Amino acid sequence: MELLFSPNGRIDQPTYWRAVLILFGISAVLSVVSAYVSPFLGVASIIFIWPWIAVHAKRFHDAGKTGWLTLAIIVLAIIVSAIAGYVLPGLFGVDVTAMQREMQENMEDYLSSNDPGAAMVYAMQESKRMSQAQLIPSILATGIVTGVVGVVMGLFKTDPNDNQYGLAPGSAASTFS
Repeated sequence: MELLFSPNGRIDQPTYWRAVLILFGISAVLSVVSAYVSPFLGVASIIFIWPWIAVHAKRFHDAGKTGWLTLAIIVLAIIVSAIAGYVLPGLFGVDVTAMQREMQENMEDYLSSNDPGAAMVYAMQESKRMSQAQLIPSILATGIVTGVVGVVMGLFKTDPNDNQYGLAPGSAASTFS
């Protein structure tokens, strides 16, 4: 559990990729559950920001770099995510703007009927429909972001010696401590 929750220490490339695959898998499952159960469950993905930060900080530490470089990785992830989020839905025939416009127009009808319960039910159903329509592009975008960040992280090679962040991975002392 320390692998995902503590930014202290070092992890080598194979351990980094195991952690990334675990986090990506959790993210994909959460996206599916969010799309088919309740779109508001997607808010739970916020709790997975910290494990992503911890894993990347440790990977930077392994290369002898400061974990604060993770901020640059976050900026990269946001940029790649924005581009993928703009391009991918269209490639899959999902017109998010039209879906939102339609939902907004219909919501005005529900709200003018003075039945807030019906408006809430409609909003939930439409949110699920929109989440389901965007599910594949969303998971694919997450995969693309993960891959781009992973390639960049692969540029940082393991420091074969002990450094200020911990013992060298695989050293006898780190294996038995």
